[in-house]
Amino acid sequence: MDKIFQITKRHYDIIIKQGYDNLPQETGGFLGGKDNVIKAILPMFNQGLYNKTDAFLFTADDIIRAHDFFKKHKLDYYGLYHTHPKGIAYPSKEDIATGHRYHFIISFRDPEKPDFAAFEIINKEPIFIPIQVIDNKQFSPIDIMNGKAKANSEAPRTMKDEDEQLGERIENIKDEKDNTYQKMPPR
Repeated sequence: MDKIFQITKRHYDIIIKQGYDNLPQETGGFLGGKDNVIKAILPMFNQGLYNKTDAFLFTADDIIRAHDFFKKHKLDYYGLYHTHPKGIAYPSKEDIATGHRYHFIISFRDPEKPDFAAFEIINKEPIFIPIQVIDNKQFSPIDIMNGKAKANSEAPRTMKDEDEQLGERIENIKDEKDNTYQKMPPR
């Protein structure tokens, strides 16, 4: 069987929303999973200082952080995803020069119909790999703060819910009710 990548509707929606939220600038992150099923995304900020509309830049530290993140969660590192706000969903020469084996590119040339495509780079040539969006039902989100699966009904439903949860976490850290982060003395 030919290679195909699968991504949950939930992860697909997050990536597409990230693209819309950052238009006209490029944005992206890293993908990981198992058996060609994308099970985790690690969005990141465009590290470009001057031209974020025609380039998505990242650092070596970003790549190391992504590898560590996926390794910690027992997932394979697949590679970089990023948007082409005006261009097609095809790797540029600059994309290929990054040395990543896989590239996942989302074109917003037609904002009503984003085009999400995957490519494996073999001898500096992009080979198209289909991406299939699959139902969320067979997956349970993992709370990376405690490593436990959460029921879909427990996941935040809106930005307001997420803001409230983040506010609670910050207050718990301030009140030392949360020992997830070690409090450091001032320097």
